[in-house]
Amino acid sequence: MAITLIAGTGLLTACEVNDKQTEAAVVPEKKPNILFILADDHRWDLIGKYHPIIKTPNLDMLANKGVVFKNAFVTTPICATSRVSILTSLTERTHDFTFGRPGTGIAESNSIYPKVLKDNGYRSAFVGKYEIRLSGKAEDKFDYFKELLQTKTVKYKGKEIPQTYHIAELANEFIAQPENNAKPWVMAVNFWDPHAHDRDLEDQYHYPAEFEDYYKDVTIPPAKFSKDKTFDEFPEFLKTSIGHVRWKWRYDTEEKYQKMVKRHYRAITGVDKAVGMIYAQLEKQGVADNTIIIYAGDNGYNINERQLAGKWFGWEEDLRIPLIVYDPRNKATQGTELQQMALNIDIAPTILDFAGVKAPESYQGTSLVSLLDDQQDVTWRNEFFFEHMYQPKRVSIPPTVGMRTDRWKYVDFYKNDFQQLYDLKNDPNEQVNLANSAEHQAVLQDLSKRTDAYIHKYENLRSEQVKQRSSFINVRKHSEN
Repeated sequence: MAITLIAGTGLLTACEVNDKQTEAAVVPEKKPNILFILADDHRWDLIGKYHPIIKTPNLDMLANKGVVFKNAFVTTPICATSRVSILTSLTERTHDFTFGRPGTGIAESNSIYPKVLKDNGYRSAFVGKYEIRLSGKAEDKFDYFKELLQTKTVKYKGKEIPQTYHIAELANEFIAQPENNAKPWVMAVNFWDPHAHDRDLEDQYHYPAEFEDYYKDVTIPPAKFSKDKTFDEFPEFLKTSIGHVRWKWRYDTEEKYQKMVKRHYRAITGVDKAVGMIYAQLEKQGVADNTIIIYAGDNGYNINERQLAGKWFGWEEDLRIPLIVYDPRNKATQGTELQQMALNIDIAPTILDFAGVKAPESYQGTSLVSLLDDQQDVTWRNEFFFEHMYQPKRVSIPPTVGMRTDRWKYVDFYKNDFQQLYDLKNDPNEQVNLANSAEHQAVLQDLSKRTDAYIHKYENLRSEQVKQRSSFINVRKHSEN
């Protein structure tokens, strides 16, 4: 009997050990921190890894360690609208926000990814350029909120520093908060640079003084289609648009072109330095190995192409952005380049997917995580709808709608009775407009009808609040073609 009791006691002890091991095995994996970094007017090709002149060593590091989406686009090429689309995963046609509009609706504001994660156990933070309006209070969406207007320098801890570095310092203050030891965090860091200081017609772009000599002895090559011939063939509404007005500020002489492009590049290099500052803080706090970093631009940027400046239009220069996703936990995808079409509206569902949180039903984008995990059976988009609806009174920005497929680009300046059609396979630089080509009319009409289908789809997905106050209605001169 004694032996039996001893044996039984031994079995009970073993069960207890096994139970503890089982409990340890089911402890959920620590959720990652997620850092989303957004630069203003940083177009897709101005990354040092892919560009012969510009220097971005920290972005190159993220690209080499992470995944680069080589075909990333925005659905609306202007900062305010794109930033709301990033937060809400909604197109402009659905969320109805741009400059001069009321704040986004209650439903849209409550669906932004920082709020969703805050409601699901994350600490949320925002630092930098906001320049949007959401319904409700910021503190309901963010535990740490530092909205900044554009400036050149800021006094920080008794020292005058570039605003780009100030944004990095504020981000670093959040990363160092002891409260982050108890919860995972998500932070959006929105830089103002390399956006121009539009009131400063003399210098436009500003950057940390340490980069003053960067690119000084380099000659910037001419932009494509920057000769008079291309511009002279434009309809009058494009010639008088804000894109050409600002071109005169920046690029209308060779001397000015060289000066301004170099200043723009220096501003990007300044953002790159700030990204390095933030990464160093992640390492200092011991969280770099569990922090996913996503870097993107809010829209593309014309730099003298077609004698235009800015964004707002439908060319690749306007729509394409850099998009880098670095997940330090995923070693298998290190240094990968993906060709699938990624959109700004994919960022919010991707962030939620990384956090293991279900995306709201309203989201129109798709998580990129399946592509990052190299799932072979993923069915992916081969086209997307884009538009630009902002129509200010003080300057001319012609509204557009259109769509881009793997093969074709269709753009309708519908208030100006002017369409564009480009064969991206045979004309990737978008040099020849085929809209009036007899042999391409079937393609034109098909893309026009499909564009209308997207318009109807996204209008029908508006919330009731947006429907009641919407400024965008489906009126196109070519909609009956």
